[in-house]
Amino acid sequence: MDDLIMKWDNLEKVLGEYAVELRNAYQDRLINSDRIATGELLNSVECFVEKDNVVISVVLELADYWKYVEYDTKPHWPPKDAISEWIKFKPILPDNRFGYLPTPEQLNFLIRRKISEKGTKGTNDLHNTVEEINEKYIDLIEQAITEDIEQTSTAILTQFFKD
Repeated sequence: MDDLIMKWDNLEKVLGEYAVELRNAYQDRLINSDRIATGELLNSVECFVEKDNVVISVVLELADYWKYVEYDTKPHWPPKDAISEWIKFKPILPDNRFGYLPTPEQLNFLIRRKISEKGTKGTNDLHNTVEEINEKYIDLIEQAITEDIEQTSTAILTQFFKD
């Protein structure tokens, strides 16, 4: 009787491959967009397939601040501590046109002031990665679903004619 239950094995396999490729491609884009400071976002990327009795999902887990990297932000005053932490890891070459280099505290203020005036530019790396991977996998997902339905249908018809 278990043969008659829809298992979605083919779909699960393809979605597993999708998850691995999505993770790898997104990490590559993060590296290439030069938005790596601490590496926290890059190292936080986890992608896996989750299944219950009704739904099969591809889950992407990221550091909480991913959206600030992904999307443009409106002008705002970012947290001082976050910018201080960012300055420690990101190689910043301050402008030396006035004959002196700003202190870390001054640099923090200058960066925060610029963000308060202009906001930040997002990378759209995740969006572009998902679009690229979806385009590659849409036919494979459709094929996997078709195979799973055919296998279940065959099992049901075989059982029906056997009885």
